[in-house]
Order: sequence, then C-alpha cells, then structure tokens
Amino acid sequence: MNGLWLLRILGAYVLLQFSWWAYLLVNTGGPEAKWMVLGEGTVFATLLLVGLFRLERNLKRERDRLKRERNLLLGVTHELKTPLASVQLGVDSLRRLALSDEDRKGVLDNMQMGVTHLGRMVEDMLVATRLQHQTALQEVEFSWGDMAEDAVERAGAADLDNITLNRNPVDQADMVRGDKALWTLAASNLLENALKYGRGHVTVHAEVQGGKAVLSVEDEGEGIPSKDQTLAMAPFVRLREEESGTGLGLHLVGQTAALHGAQMAMESLNPTGFVVRVSWALPR
Repeated sequence: MNGLWLLRILGAYVLLQFSWWAYLLVNTGGPEAKWMVLGEGTVFATLLLVGLFRLERNLKRERDRLKRERNLLLGVTHELKTPLASVQLGVDSLRRLALSDEDRKGVLDNMQMGVTHLGRMVEDMLVATRLQHQTALQEVEFSWGDMAEDAVERAGAADLDNITLNRNPVDQADMVRGDKALWTLAASNLLENALKYGRGHVTVHAEVQGGKAVLSVEDEGEGIPSKDQTLAMAPFVRLREEESGTGLGLHLVGQTAALHGAQMAMESLNPTGFVVRVSWALPR
C-alpha cells in the first residue's frame, strides 16, 4: 500500500508542477503560448493520468498475486504436512506395534491414501508450471470416454458409489486428438471439486456428438456464485481461506480448455445443483 500512495503523491506532484509552468508560460508568452499550452498540456496530462492509472492497476494486480502465492505457500505447507504425517504415523505403527493382518491392511491403506493425495498435489503444481510456459500440446489420439473413466478411477473406491458416468455407447466412435494427460487431469480436478464441495451424487458426462466433445460434471451442492466465478479461475485462489487444496483445480481446467480452443462455463442448476461444462469443437 505504501508503494501505491508514493505513486499517487508523485503523480500529484508532477501535475502540480506542470500546472505551475503552464501558468507561467501563459502569463508571459501571449496568446500563442496559451493555445500551445492548452493543446500540448491536455495531451500530456491525459497520457500522464492514463499511465499512472495503468501503473497503479498493475501494482494492485502484482500485490494480489503475491498475496495469493503467499497464501498458497502457507496452504500447501499445511496440506503437505497432512499426508506426510499420515505416512509417518503408519511407518511408526508398523515398526513398533505387532498388528493383526486386518489392522496392518488398514494402516497400509491409510498410507497409500496419503501418498496418493501427496502425488496429486505435486502433479497439479507441476502441470500448472508447465502450462505457464507451454506453447504446443502433446497431442495423441484417445477415447474421450476412456479419459473420463480414468478420471473416475482416480477418485478412489470409496467415492465410486456416488459417481455416475455417461459416455458414448461402445458402438459409437468417441476418438479425439489432443493432450490426453491434460484432459485427464482436468476431468479429475472437476470431479474432485464436485465430491469435495458438492453434496450428494455426482454425474459426469463425457460424450462426443456432432463434431463436439463435451465434458460436464454436475453435483448437488451450492456451487460458486456468479460474481466469484472469474476469480475462482485464477491460479492459487481459494474462495474461502479455511478451504484446503492448492487453488489450482479450476485454473488447470480453464488453461486446458483454452489451449485446445474449448469453451468452459459454470452454471447453477434449478432447483439445486451446480455444473461445470467444457465444450470442445473438434478440429476437422
């Protein structure tokens, strides 16, 4: 904030100095000087004000970005501690305690969940970094429905009963050409958000019809208010500070859609529910 006030004071000082010199020129230079000062002064003042406005806006954006990244660092540090603590607790239990086969299996399952969660967080971070510098897609031909099934399988066995996947029938072609790894991660993030923040059942649509591939994830929760949807797409943003996660999920989905020339939309359903939909007009 100190930097913004310094910028404003400097701008005000420059304008006051300019006004003073313009006043002197007008009073000592005659009518020609008056019109020269009026014309050139207007251009100068306009450019100065526009420049100061844009500079202040950029400073605010940079300050907000640094704040988000600082919050992300704190959040990720906390998020990393949770699965690491789970794994460490499991290791200590296996070393020190004589466990039954059933208890041993439970400990190993908890450790596996921690490792899986940690791996997904690291993957999100790596993909986010990759997308910042990526200019070309790693395109392969793949089944749109199989991609969605891979994302559903990543959700884990505990959540499978709460997920319904609708895809093209087996006898209908659903092959597309794009970056399968990015699309799988995007679908996985949408599904994870729906399971985490929504309520009740989650329905995934992954269909190719009429030269368009559609991926949508519907849940029964309140979703994201329309006024916050643009902000939710920014990297490292968590709409509520108490939320867990890296704040990269929707950003990765939006970046994946943009790189493929697809359209992403969020919509509240009537009477309840929320859907995130990506529509991709396939290249011919």
